[in-house]
Amino acid sequence: MAIGRERGDAGRRLISRAVTLARRMSAWADAGVNRITLHAALHRLAWGMSGVFSGIFLFRQGISPAGVFLIFSAVFACRFLCRPLVLVLAPRMGLRRLLIVGAVLQATQYLALAWVHGLGWQLALFVAATVLGGVVYWTAFHAIYGAVGDSARRGSQVAARQFSIAVASVLGPAMGGIMLTAFGAWVAFGTAAAIGVAAIAPLFSIDEPPFERVAPHGGYAAARTGVLLFATDGWYNNSAMMAWNLIMFQSLGVRFDAFGGAFAAAVLAGSVGGLVSGRFIDMGHARRVAWASAAVLSATLLVKALCGTDPVIVVAVAIGTTLVGGLYSPSLMTAFYQESQGAPCALRYQVAAEGGWDIGSALAGLLAAGSCALGAPLQVAILLALPIIVLQGYLVDGSYAKRNGALIPARLVR
Repeated sequence: MAIGRERGDAGRRLISRAVTLARRMSAWADAGVNRITLHAALHRLAWGMSGVFSGIFLFRQGISPAGVFLIFSAVFACRFLCRPLVLVLAPRMGLRRLLIVGAVLQATQYLALAWVHGLGWQLALFVAATVLGGVVYWTAFHAIYGAVGDSARRGSQVAARQFSIAVASVLGPAMGGIMLTAFGAWVAFGTAAAIGVAAIAPLFSIDEPPFERVAPHGGYAAARTGVLLFATDGWYNNSAMMAWNLIMFQSLGVRFDAFGGAFAAAVLAGSVGGLVSGRFIDMGHARRVAWASAAVLSATLLVKALCGTDPVIVVAVAIGTTLVGGLYSPSLMTAFYQESQGAPCALRYQVAAEGGWDIGSALAGLLAAGSCALGAPLQVAILLALPIIVLQGYLVDGSYAKRNGALIPARLVR
């Protein structure tokens, strides 16, 4: 009997622990910021299987590096011109539905990429899908993410999102590279499109964030810092990042599987620094992290520009620079989202900021294309980002300095 009672007590304790765990999991699932994080991870997995390869895939189809830069500059210029479309759709659909539609549009761009064979109408279709998907998706995503979450833990939340995205970013390129090599573009990019559509599932349960249907006074002026922050990020991505991907791809024998593996290893290394920097931001060291990030990123750009093309050295540089460069996203995006929560209208803040990203990307791509057309090596395109990173450090530091390095209290953005 005693043994039976002990077993019964053990069983009740086990059930009690299971109930407690279920409640905690339920609370996690009910948190809007975590559902968006889950969506972002799935979306990133799809992007890692396709979007990561877009530039090098076009290069593999016979388009020159200068042509690749020009194509993406055209994409970002068209995105800038199409930004007002969001202001027409959002009041009619709401931000949540707009984000769902944007995610589906992004998935179509992966299928369109599989169709591309050099210069032709298929490339124009890919550009159109990329423009529409980028305009709708990213504006709605950042507007929703900036309106939810806990400002007192914003750095950790952004870092946690980056970590979950990093896991997807490790799996995505590795899977995509293998599938591209073994099965071809249609299988790899088609699978990515299916995952991209599946990523909308968590979005059906998040709350619709309120926003002003009519632009409030100062709605765009409040986005000045956000515009500049995103312009520097766009410049960095469409010059240094694009050039480095092309350098890696050529150094690794123009093999998708080798590139995907190297990219995945680099992202895995970078996730560690991201988590640590997020904690430091929440502890009140935001301004130190901002300048540390600028200094480290500047150093990594120099190393990438001078490392040559030996495959062993290139992979080592990719992993090492990403490991120490994990400060970048939490530092930049924490400041960005805090600026967003201080704006009169989250939606218009994001429209303006995304426009800044487009302008920065388009200008950087044009300069990189020009340098390549003149016969300069791709390393020159990497160096184009150096002064922009210094400017970004100044902007991020200024954003934190307005609050004496502390994060602003949470408030509902209407």
